[in-house]
Amino acid sequence: MIRAALTPLVLPLAPPAAAGACVRPIDGPGERMTEGRWTTVAVATVVEVESRAPDRPNRAFEAAFETTRQVEGWPQTGRYRLWHEERTECPIVLPLPAEGEPWVLYFQGRTDAGGLVHSAWPLSWAERLDPRFGGRPDADISDLDPPRR
Repeated sequence: MIRAALTPLVLPLAPPAAAGACVRPIDGPGERMTEGRWTTVAVATVVEVESRAPDRPNRAFEAAFETTRQVEGWPQTGRYRLWHEERTECPIVLPLPAEGEPWVLYFQGRTDAGGLVHSAWPLSWAERLDPRFGGRPDADISDLDPPRR
């Protein structure tokens, strides 16, 4: 009688794959604020925020802003919206806006009231990173307030 030897098969387990690295580094807020493509920059107050990601509220949200001050470019007055959703392994770090908080809105071309803002960041970030507000675009991301989660 032939007996089959039962030998446990042991395979080394590979460590879990690290999150996919970015193909290219995403420009930080300072680099994006100082890009030459902005035709208008305005300060606004957050008037409404709705998150679509309960586990991490700053991952996907829509916010409404009321402009309060023109800084550069075309006059943009009224209420504007920002739609934000992180969809990649290399997300654009953006804190969840808080009602009443001042933010800076960056427009490409003229946008009618009620329209979407291309980019927006807290005024406290712009003051550290955007030369229009006395900031330096080469400031390190660690100089910024951490995103609220």
